Amino acid sequence: MTALVFPPALSPHGASRLVLVRHGEVPGIKPPSFRGTQDLPLTDRGREQAALTAHYLSAAPDVKVVASSPLSRCVETARAIADHHGESVFPMTGLTDFNYGDWQGHSHKDIAAAYPQDYDAWMQTPDLARIPNGDTLETVARRAVEAANEALAQAENGTAVIVTHDSVIRTLILAILRLPLRNYWKFTSDPCGVSIFTPRYGEWSVERINESIHTRK
Repeated sequence: MTALVFPPALSPHGASRLVLVRHGEVPGIKPPSFRGTQDLPLTDRGREQAALTAHYLSAAPDVKVVASSPLSRCVETARAIADHHGESVFPMTGLTDFNYGDWQGHSHKDIAAAYPQDYDAWMQTPDLARIPNGDTLETVARRAVEAANEALAQAENGTAVIVTHDSVIRTLILAILRLPLRNYWKFTSDPCGVSIFTPRYGEWSVERINESIHTRK
């Protein structure tokens, strides 16, 4: 049996709170496509979601870091949040989305038809999947956790807000909960969904995962 792969540890580093936010809606979410490192703009609905999320998080205490994937859909979402707290957005390459290689820009339906075995592996054993010319989940998890640890260290006992992508949020939640990467699909990550964690005796305590009621019309 192949050993399960775990993401690196994500330490509280003395931060008082960690807030994970997925960017707002972009083209290619419905029907789903492999967007990855394409620099897609927020839709009108995505900008509305970002504004609603910024309002929702405006009361978050002592925000000292707003880190973001460098892709514009995350930076724009992060900027809306940061403006409420008088902070600047800190882009971090480690928070960039999964690079889907040859699949990027194509729909799930088309990839399932063209690469049936590889697609099934991605959906069933994502920790073992090998996407042609793309990232592995372990690689994404390593760089995501490294970036998140840096953001937490810079928060100086305050709140760190990280605005990033579905794939990165999933790996960070697995790192927080100390679950293997095989559990990648156990969570839902909606546009502008908010997940909040607080330290408790050197461990993470879950406040909420994928809270998105604030974005509903």
